[in-house]
Amino acid sequence: MASSPDIELIAMEVPGDRDHQIYIRRILWRGIKEHLEHEMEKIFSAFGLIHNIVIRSAAEESDEWYSYVTFYSVRAATLAVQENGKLIFEGQRLKIMYSPFPRPKQVIGLSLGKAQELLTYYFGFNCWTSEVVFLERELEPAEPNTVQYLCLVRVKMPKEGLCSEGLGLSSVPCNMSSPVSRGSAFSCSQKFAMHAAMKSAFSKYIIIVMSNGKVTVEVDTTKQEPLIYDPAWDKPVVKVKDIFYNPEDEEECEDLDDMTEEQLEEILNQPI
Repeated sequence: MASSPDIELIAMEVPGDRDHQIYIRRILWRGIKEHLEHEMEKIFSAFGLIHNIVIRSAAEESDEWYSYVTFYSVRAATLAVQENGKLIFEGQRLKIMYSPFPRPKQVIGLSLGKAQELLTYYFGFNCWTSEVVFLERELEPAEPNTVQYLCLVRVKMPKEGLCSEGLGLSSVPCNMSSPVSRGSAFSCSQKFAMHAAMKSAFSKYIIIVMSNGKVTVEVDTTKQEPLIYDPAWDKPVVKVKDIFYNPEDEEECEDLDDMTEEQLEEILNQPI
């Protein structure tokens, strides 16, 4: 389904610079960077959910700053640009335009936390539930001295009558002769398999925003899983209403194969 002037599609992807990102130039500010970022968020979140804000100083030890604000919605960015010269901050009229140097669009899936935040913004808290349909250790891992788990998760939006499924496979290095290493690897592999499956399930939702303000959602059935689905898994073994998510874990969750045992141990000791 393609976007039209009357319909905007918001996928579970990092929004591109073009049409989603605005540029605010020559902001006079004598405070610290973090406070200015907070102020920009307060002002521009009125137009729509913000994915990212970047604050930069125009010169070293200068009171002049500039900012990039990236929205999930093209309409939100358009509304913000239309306020060029109208919004007043600290006695100055903000100069707002589209990003002058947009980067080429790259399809990058949202982190699990961002995807959950996006659905919650449009459909409210408790708009989704999830269940772990299948979570089992692979007895013959692809690599030696590793622990692999495969997980199937089903994420439902009950009010909309929709269901999205995702598969996740994790592989964690392990010293099989060490009980401590094995225990840590088993627990960590389960955790990351569930994380990958949840992220895959959420990635298939597409938010549809009408010009009249009505919002609905669909499941992208064209997305293919990289793993093979076995119908025998279709028997829930664990039901989950929510999963604790710490955004600081996100980068560590992406590259398990590059981690040392010490790094995995550090993540494992964090609360689940």
